[in-house]
Amino acid sequence: MREWDRLAEHASGISTFGQKAELSGMNMYVRLNANRVMVGRPLLSEAPVYTADVPEVDYDDFWVTPDVIAFAGLNCPDSEHRLVVKMSGGQSTGVSSGWSKTVIVAPGVEDDGCETNITSLYLSTIGFAPKLGEKIFIELWWLDAETGFVGETMRVTAICKNESQIEGEIYVPRTLINMNNIEYDPTKTRFDKLSVEEVPGSALFIADMEFELLSYLAGVNAAMTTIPENFISAISFIPARGKGRYQWAVSLLEINVYIGSSYNTVNFSKRDGGAMKHMEVFGVGLIK
Repeated sequence: MREWDRLAEHASGISTFGQKAELSGMNMYVRLNANRVMVGRPLLSEAPVYTADVPEVDYDDFWVTPDVIAFAGLNCPDSEHRLVVKMSGGQSTGVSSGWSKTVIVAPGVEDDGCETNITSLYLSTIGFAPKLGEKIFIELWWLDAETGFVGETMRVTAICKNESQIEGEIYVPRTLINMNNIEYDPTKTRFDKLSVEEVPGSALFIADMEFELLSYLAGVNAAMTTIPENFISAISFIPARGKGRYQWAVSLLEINVYIGSSYNTVNFSKRDGGAMKHMEVFGVGLIK
């Protein structure tokens, strides 16, 4: 506990929990581990090394509509940070302070580099969508999943409308394959993350994936349970790199999407990289 006491002495009065406060070693242990558990990490027995404050949330625009709640252009510090969001249900525009009505609707969302859509999380927590003209109270902060430290809380309010809050843009759904619209054999593949997007109006795939092949197969064959709007049959090749014991290995991943009359599939096939089984894929590829 001595290490936790020293960390508490250093952290007291700085922005490690979104507020300035005097902390004991036990306070630090409980708070940091509560934050880690919230994002699915195990308890820390040893105090983490404090290096720098977690930055404040920064974004380009966001939508609060009856159909969509999403943030665009989030500036995520790194892959270990998770976005925590508290929101209220719809309030009258005459309510000046509804912060006591906010609850955590997103307890640690990973940023995919383009958009963070929390519509389903909001609806499952609040139970109903906001109505046009209602005021919504929103609190956001970054959580470092590795250490449990959090940044300062950003507080904003929004009036529910059909356009985005800053630029006044109409929301355009992304053409995206993710874990919500595929079925695969989990005994042969483990996905840590999956995001494959056909960029509207272009001939490009954008991929952000991490997976491990658990069998002798050199790829994944998945059924698409729902087809994203405007998705087309296409093939693309995107660079990949190894993880774990093959972290310096490079490979090429073929992404093959087939949209048919009776079935729809997406195949991810390793085209190089030798014995590499655990890999991450990120970047842009041309559609053939």
